[in-house]
Amino acid sequence: MANQWQAWVHVKWKPGTPENAWESWAKNGWVKGVWSTTGSWDAMVWVDAKGWDDLEKFVWKEVRTNQWVERTETTWAKQWWWGGDKQKTA
Repeated sequence: MANQWQAWVHVKWKPGTPENAWESWAKNGWVKGVWSTTGSWDAMVWVDAKGWDDLEKFVWKEVRTNQWVERTETTWAKQWWWGGDKQKTA
């Protein structure tokens, strides 16, 4: 996965969204993880898509069809380094 482009899909939930609204995305092979976040967005989905077209299909067919999703924003990222389990936690 190193040196490959990946994407982060930021998700804003509608009011009253249940905690497990994201669970159907875990079945998609492109999804590497889902995080609850603070700030302007409520969740982030880490996607290992092969390109823009694949990512767009995932966002519009999987994420945006979820009844609880209000809006999304996508950011691409390319991994330079990953410390893995060697990193200390605070």
